[in-house]
Amino acid sequence: MAEAGQAVAAQAELDRRLMAACLRLGRRHQGRTHPAPSVGALVVRVEGGAPVILGRGITGPGGSSHAITAALADAGEGARGATLYTSLEPVIRHADGQSDTDALIGAGIQRLVSALDDPDARRTRSGYARLREAGVGVTAGVLGEEARRLHAGFLSVATQGRPHVTLKLAVSADGMIGRKGGERMLVSGPLAFEQLQRLRLETDASLIGIETALVNDPSLVLRVAGLRSLSPIRIVLDRAARLPPSSALVQSAGEIPLWVCVGPEVDAGASAALQAAGAVILPVGTGSGGLDLPAVLKLLAERGLTRLLVEGGARVAASLVTAGLADEVVLFRAPVVIGPDGVRALAGGALSAIERSPRYRIAEDLRLGEDRMIRYERTT
Repeated sequence: MAEAGQAVAAQAELDRRLMAACLRLGRRHQGRTHPAPSVGALVVRVEGGAPVILGRGITGPGGSSHAITAALADAGEGARGATLYTSLEPVIRHADGQSDTDALIGAGIQRLVSALDDPDARRTRSGYARLREAGVGVTAGVLGEEARRLHAGFLSVATQGRPHVTLKLAVSADGMIGRKGGERMLVSGPLAFEQLQRLRLETDASLIGIETALVNDPSLVLRVAGLRSLSPIRIVLDRAARLPPSSALVQSAGEIPLWVCVGPEVDAGASAALQAAGAVILPVGTGSGGLDLPAVLKLLAERGLTRLLVEGGARVAASLVTAGLADEVVLFRAPVVIGPDGVRALAGGALSAIERSPRYRIAEDLRLGEDRMIRYERTT
């Protein structure tokens, strides 16, 4: 009896280790596969008491290929009698007609280990049921919480009809994000800047408000050698189409996609000028004092976006927090003091609300040189 219990515990530990590797694999294409989730899959066989990875698969850019079928192809005949690990439940039929379950059965997979159920209520656990009917053993829910983080965007679109929203704030010791006028200043240090590049690399799109675009003239591209082409889609909330054609965003629109969300009463000439320069114009209705943020997020999901990084400004950030639309907050706290001419990070005490509210919990707390990075996750 004791030996049987030890064997079960050893198998469970092996499953966790291999699923962790599977999740790391899936993360490699995070930000590149929308609207599909970035799934990781491994084909594994135990030989001589040790696991051997025979095949690896990851979702292709734009969902062009499927992780499970890629892993099976990589393993070839070695998949027969082996175990397949996947970060997401296999699908009976993808939109392109391919079937994960048929591929698994045809390849002779003996056992499936999955981290997360399909969030689509019409399909949840149907892939597992199909495999069990064919005699494939199924173990589900291994490292499920970690898989929920990996596939947060896919889950959010499926259950809420909007992308997963991460709000990034770089805040001085006195709660400011920059100065009201004059020369642009960097609040955080170089290590925080490197972390921001990682956030951009793993997101589908970065969004800012028009005031941030006018004051800072950012490009929002990846500033890592060799990775500029992997920059996320840039989005500006610009009700009146005030973004200048000479801005860094518009000047690079032919290279990196730029979407501009405008209001229903936008000047047709200003909108046409941006469109002629390469920007995609997205008309959206208005809400209290600006564009209707829930409508913006719904439109972005309809256009295939699953993960959205919001990089400014203060008004947009406060609106998202107040409306309960910020799923994560990545807060960079710097020791610098800006003073009375600074722009407060969030209006109406919203920053304190994040730090003290039971709606958010600290998921990560790191020192980055002189800065501190705290990542909050919304719990409700």
